[in-house]
Formats: sequence, C-alpha cells, structure tokens
Amino acid sequence: MPSKNQKRKKRAKATPRRVRKPRAVKDLPLTKLDVFYIEMKMVFDAAKKAGFDDSNALRIAYDREAYPDWIVPADDPVKKIGWEDGEEDV
Repeated sequence: MPSKNQKRKKRAKATPRRVRKPRAVKDLPLTKLDVFYIEMKMVFDAAKKAGFDDSNALRIAYDREAYPDWIVPADDPVKKIGWEDGEEDV
C-alpha cells in the first residue's frame, strides 16, 4: 500500500511574479502660482477653524492685504514690477 507521500503528485513550483516598481515622478519645484494657492488654502482653513462661515472665510482668503507678514512678506515678489515710480519706458 502506497504511503500518503507517494500518492501525491509533485506540483510544479510556481514561478514568482515580477513586481514592477511604479515609475517615480520627480518632485517638481513649486511655481509662484502653486505657492499662492497653497497660502490661500491655508488662510481659508485657518478662518474656517476660527469659526467663520464659508463665504466670509473665502473673502478673507482672497484679500491678500489681510494676510500676516509671515505669510506674505512686505517685499512681496508678486507685487514687484521692476521699475521705480516715475520711470517710463522710452
């Protein structure tokens, strides 16, 4: 009488599947527009957390003059034009 081990047929070992790694996307540097909207979202979230409703929080987020100096510095690069008042292009 054959033993249990003799009755079993040998199964072929499954070949391990190759797992493909997803392609890594390089982190692109943030543009000025990205930074602008990130700051706006931060202000909106802070206003909501402080108890403002959606419309007032959005109004505060759009008013850049209401932002504190540590978010928008006094020498805001968006406001810089590149020439002094009174100068004209010739």
